[in-house]
Amino acid sequence: LQLYYDHTSLHDPITYLTNTQTLIDHLDTYDLDFQHRIRLDTHNQIVWGLGYRFTHDVVDETQNFAFLPPKLDQNLYSGFVQDEIAIARNVNLTIGTKIEHNSYTGFEVEPSARLQWNVNDDQMLWGAISRAVRTPSRIDRDLAEPASSPILEGSPTFVSEDLVAYELGYRAKLGSKFTTSVSTFYNDYTNLRSISETPGTLVPLYFANNLRGYTYGAEVSANYQVCDGWRLHGGYDLLEEHIRVKPGQTDYDNALGETSDPKHQFSIRSSIDLPHNIQFDTALRWVDTLLTDSGPVRETTPSYFELDARLAWRPTDRLEISVVGQNLLHAQHIEYGYFNPNEEEIVRSVYAKVSWRY
Repeated sequence: LQLYYDHTSLHDPITYLTNTQTLIDHLDTYDLDFQHRIRLDTHNQIVWGLGYRFTHDVVDETQNFAFLPPKLDQNLYSGFVQDEIAIARNVNLTIGTKIEHNSYTGFEVEPSARLQWNVNDDQMLWGAISRAVRTPSRIDRDLAEPASSPILEGSPTFVSEDLVAYELGYRAKLGSKFTTSVSTFYNDYTNLRSISETPGTLVPLYFANNLRGYTYGAEVSANYQVCDGWRLHGGYDLLEEHIRVKPGQTDYDNALGETSDPKHQFSIRSSIDLPHNIQFDTALRWVDTLLTDSGPVRETTPSYFELDARLAWRPTDRLEISVVGQNLLHAQHIEYGYFNPNEEEIVRSVYAKVSWRY
C-alpha cells in the first residue's frame, strides 16, 4: 500500500508576439495505490491492484496563455489484474488488463498478452500484443492562447490517443562472454492529435483527433565481457514513422509535426574496473539526421557523434567520488528545432559528484 502527496509550482514566461507574461500554475496531487500478489497454484500467479488519484490545479491566467476553467479538480480511478500462467515447463503466458476512469473521457480499457518461450537455458523468444492510451491533458481540452481572443485552443471533444502495439523479441547467451537481444515492434495509432481550422474563419485553430498511422522498427543490443574488469555494451535502434491525416479530415501541419525523430541511432559503452576501487566509464553515441517539417520550411538537424565519460573512486563501500564529462566532442551542438538566434544548444559540461550511501 502506497500513499503520496506532491505539490508543484510552475512559473513559465510565455511570449506572444512581443509581449512576455509569466504563467503561474499550482498543482496538488494526492495518490493512493494498492497491489496484491497471489499464487493460486504451481501454474498461476496473479497480481491485482487498485488506485485513486486526485489533482487540484490552479492556473493564474495571463493575456498570452490560459486554461479555462483556471481551477480544475480531477479524479482518476484505476484497477488492474494480471495472471502469469505456466503453460508448460518452458512456456509462460501473461495476460491482464488495466481499467481506468478519468474525468475527461470516462472508462479506458488497456489489455495485454505476452508469451515467453525459453528455448533452452541460454535462449528465449517472446512476443506481446497490448493496447495503451494517452488520455487528454489540460492543453488538449482547456487551452486558450492568447486568452482573450484565442488563435489556438483546446477542444471539449478531444478523446484519447489510441495505440495497439505488437512486439517480437529474441535473447541469447552465446558463450560465456557474449549476450545479445533483438526486439522488433509494430505500432498502430488512431486518434492522434491534430490541429484543425475553424470552418469559414480559419481561426481559432483547435486540437482534434484527425491523425492515424503506424510505426515500426527494431532494437539490437549486445554485451561482451572482454575480461574480468572490462565490459562493453553496444546498441542500434531503427525507427520508421508513417503518420497521415484521416480521409476527409484536416491537419494544419499535414501530419508532419508528429514525425520529427531520428531514423537511426547507435551507441557503445565501455566500463572498466581499475585497481584501488577506481572505475572508468565511457559512452559514445551517434544520432541520425532529424527532419522537422511542422514549420514554414523543412529544417534539418545534422547527425552527430557525442561522448560522455565518468571517472569514479570508491574509498569505502559507502562513499563515491566522481568526475563526469558530458558532450565532450563539441563545445555545443543542436539536437532539435528550427534555427533561430536564440535556439537552445546542448553544451559541453564537466562536474564533480560526491555520493554517500547508507
